[in-house]
Amino acid sequence: MIDLQTQWKWKIEAKTRWFQWNLKELWQYKDLLNRFVRRDLIANYQQTVLGPFWIFLQPALTTLVYWLIFGKVARISTDGIPPVLFYLPGIIIWSYFSDCLNGTMYTFLQNSALFSKVYFPRLIIPLSAIVSHTIRMLVQLLLFTGIYLFYLIFTEAVKPNLYILLLPFLILLTAAFSLGTGLIISVMTARYRDLDYALQFVLRLFMFASPVVYPTSIVPEKYRFVFWLNPLTPIIESFRTAFFTTGPLHYKYLLLTLFSVTVILFTGLTLFKKKELNVMDII
Repeated sequence: MIDLQTQWKWKIEAKTRWFQWNLKELWQYKDLLNRFVRRDLIANYQQTVLGPFWIFLQPALTTLVYWLIFGKVARISTDGIPPVLFYLPGIIIWSYFSDCLNGTMYTFLQNSALFSKVYFPRLIIPLSAIVSHTIRMLVQLLLFTGIYLFYLIFTEAVKPNLYILLLPFLILLTAAFSLGTGLIISVMTARYRDLDYALQFVLRLFMFASPVVYPTSIVPEKYRFVFWLNPLTPIIESFRTAFFTTGPLHYKYLLLTLFSVTVILFTGLTLFKKKELNVMDII
């Protein structure tokens, strides 16, 4: 006999309603999220000679190259900040954003076989990419902290302040920006595959639109407002202000970034959840 009073845990509908995110499912699948994070961390360095040491080596070598090209050859100002400490935070934040974006924008293309075989919240995949890259970024911040403490103890070139307490907020903003943007792009690239080539080109240009290798002080006044509309600009500049006291904290641009990132994340989540079933039919 079938118990008609049984409460069904699954409900199949013809269409997914807008703003139906079902985020509570993520907690039910938290163990799966942990497994994906472990997989990402292990797979990246499993068959490498140096292993996890690459986490430190990549930003260190990039900083060295930028110091030689932009510091010694181009002689771009660092606003009095030691070049190593100037380039390293920008590189870490930019790499974090870029890695998170690349880890989420191919959610459907790289996991189509898995999605077609078993059900789990599709949002688990991009979230696992965000978490794994966040762990890598926090490890890289240890490298920055070690160099920073050296300059703080043995020189007078750096002056920290209470804005350092904003660091978790800045990391969260960067993660939300990359997640929201990646979710939007993942839906678009699943339908239009040639967008991948254009987006990779735009991503490279976007780095130079962010103050990774130069301070905002060298940007002409007439372009400065547009420059600050880039969400990464207030994030990177606020990081430098917190650790080096290079100038006042730009509250209004940081609040503008919070608003724009919230809109992007809201749009990404809504579009991803609305189109996830349709995208699987296309792939």
